[in-house]
Amino acid sequence: MPSSTRKTGRWTPWAPFLIGAAILVAIAGYAIVASGSEADDQAAPQSAPVSSDIRAMGEELARRDADDPMALGDTDAPVVLIAYSDYNCPFCGRWVREIQPELMHYVDDGQLRIEWREFPYLSDDSTTAARAAHAAGAQGKFWEFHDAYYGKDEKFEGEALQNELDAIADDIGLDKKRFDEDRESDETAQAVQRDFDEGVGIGVNGTPAFLVNGQPVMGAQPLPVFNQAIDTALADAKKGDK
Repeated sequence: MPSSTRKTGRWTPWAPFLIGAAILVAIAGYAIVASGSEADDQAAPQSAPVSSDIRAMGEELARRDADDPMALGDTDAPVVLIAYSDYNCPFCGRWVREIQPELMHYVDDGQLRIEWREFPYLSDDSTTAARAAHAAGAQGKFWEFHDAYYGKDEKFEGEALQNELDAIADDIGLDKKRFDEDRESDETAQAVQRDFDEGVGIGVNGTPAFLVNGQPVMGAQPLPVFNQAIDTALADAKKGDK
């Protein structure tokens, strides 16, 4: 646990029910250790079945904020995918490069909204990168930062990380002075902490972790797993509209 991102014990009132219903407890079997020694082809748990009542509780995590720079898609999209991610998690990068682009047709059709959450649990460098992402978002360029960083397929640490963040800021046209100020601000630190606390509150202890309308999908699963989760959620949403 990075020292700059702490567990605060801020649990949602219904968090024990989520844990008890195994919404995210399977993540424990997939947690990626900081050494990055987990094999790329190791099988990961996919999801844990939950009741409709418990799923509804998970759906409450969707913010649907029109001003959220870390979200893609319509605020009233029938399906919301919430992603908990660490910038130094190789499996998160794989998901961004290989799976996210294949889901964009759902976003473009108004069927899916993607909301990103920072879960920097691997190291202080993860927290540094998460704060930089939020600072880029303050200038309306979160997704440009997100794509640039994850597109490298590398793990950056220490001075190399600082150099990479500066390079990305230049490449995507950020106001560098504002970027530097924002990523060191208390407001940015609190925003990252809020995302982290939200994940901890529902049992996340590894990345990537996802909720699709409250239904968990664990790890960088292949595309068909996400397609099935989204299609099922869309079908459920249509039933609810009748």
